Amino acid sequence: MGVTVLIKILLIDQERLFQKAFEMLVERVENCHLVGVAETGIDAMKMVKKYHPHVIFSEILMGQENGIDICREVRSSFPDISTYILTNYRNLNLMNKAISAGIDNYLLKPITAQRLSELCMEGDHQTVEEDESLRELLQSVEDRNYKKSYDTAKTYMRHLFDDVDLSLHRDTLKVTASKLFYIIPGMDYSQKKYYLQKYRLSSKTVSDPVLCYCWLVQIITEVYRQICAMKYSYMNKVLQYIENNINDEISLTELADYAGVSNGYLSRIFKKYYQISVVDYIHLRKLLAAKKYMVSSEMNISDISFLLGYSDAGYFSKIFKKYENMKPSAYMELF
Repeated sequence: MGVTVLIKILLIDQERLFQKAFEMLVERVENCHLVGVAETGIDAMKMVKKYHPHVIFSEILMGQENGIDICREVRSSFPDISTYILTNYRNLNLMNKAISAGIDNYLLKPITAQRLSELCMEGDHQTVEEDESLRELLQSVEDRNYKKSYDTAKTYMRHLFDDVDLSLHRDTLKVTASKLFYIIPGMDYSQKKYYLQKYRLSSKTVSDPVLCYCWLVQIITEVYRQICAMKYSYMNKVLQYIENNINDEISLTELADYAGVSNGYLSRIFKKYYQISVVDYIHLRKLLAAKKYMVSSEMNISDISFLLGYSDAGYFSKIFKKYENMKPSAYMELF
């Protein structure tokens, strides 16, 4: 896995012949990829949130809609996306309107492969080659499978530290976090920027694979929390209670009473949005904290187990092996 220039393009156009011609054109341009074709503003916004394109080319007149308004809406939420009008209409008023709306350029059809390449490379696009582990990670989050996300993040991080220059880690991880945050329905650019600041990467974290892994799982956990809390607002309280009491024993009954729901109801919510039990989730959160202590403190396994509310080191090692398929000591040897 590595960092590469792979520019993702979205076309907004209702003319089927041009759609096909544009697709063939993009195939001729090195390091460019057409992620989709939208015929309405609604479809365009759905594709933007799903595929996170770097460049958009839009026709200007499309029935009751126009490309200028669609591109303006995109840029209001995603100002880092480059937008171009690509049209058959040579109209000075429309051109001035497009430029005033913040669109990068007003272009006339047809466009050459060389010009397409030049336009795509003009922007300062942060791009990451998505290897299989990253695709699997993103898919696991979209599928709401927390344990799989937890495990795949570990695989992804090992690949990252095996193949990527350390100096590139920060940008690579920021792009990965952006992709994860955009899985949250309704997430826009300003919100994403806020969360990237909230989970800002320190130099110490960037240089350590275990701390990077813990950071990534925190991002993943935030995404799951927001998606779940959109439907059940009191889950914010439940999940925060777990974080605040991570060093104590926490029971299902305790959480259900705190939320004012039954044990069975709370269990069903976790199964639906995390595909694991409440107990599984609590153990995974404790194990993540344990991994941080392993690399950032002088505590031994016994100290860590007691700190996290486990009755003895042997029981902690048993729990660790159940979820990680190895003992705590063996885990550190992976990195």
